[in-house]
Amino acid sequence: MDILLHQFNRGDERAFKKLFDSFFGASCAFVKHYIPEHEAVEDVVQETFINLWEERGTCTDMVYFKAYLYKSLRNNALFYLRQHRVNEEIHHGLEDDTESALNVMIEEEVHREIIAAINKLPKERRRVVELSMLGLSQEEIAEKMAISVNTVKTQKRKAYAFLREELKHLFIIFLVLMNM
Repeated sequence: MDILLHQFNRGDERAFKKLFDSFFGASCAFVKHYIPEHEAVEDVVQETFINLWEERGTCTDMVYFKAYLYKSLRNNALFYLRQHRVNEEIHHGLEDDTESALNVMIEEEVHREIIAAINKLPKERRRVVELSMLGLSQEEIAEKMAISVNTVKTQKRKAYAFLREELKHLFIIFLVLMNM
């Protein structure tokens, strides 16, 4: 990911697209905590990425990039709210709610990493996990995918073993954050 950031900083538009695609979903989910309208959320996220592109070169590593991205998203969301005076009494206290914003940022980053790990699964295994996350039973998944229930169970077991290994660093981060 640091190589991608280096390419981005040098003006590589493909690197920009990859960063945008990688962070778009989590960024929208983050901004949605401030702005309820879907179109406005996407506008704020896109505008933030345009600003990042125009100011490329300022982020030297991925940790700084993520912090800068989420701080920019928050600031742009609050700017949008001030400009549009949306539900002023509800959103008035948001500007000072840094701990809540930090929690949302962490939640969205974890969500992004989980989705990235799920996307690394083989196609059939990924589909089993996605359908399971939607609340379908093993029988419903088997029927929908035209496979046996035992195959569903096996695919889920293998998928969850892979995800546990792939995401074990998140547990360590969680423990560190809980002790802060």
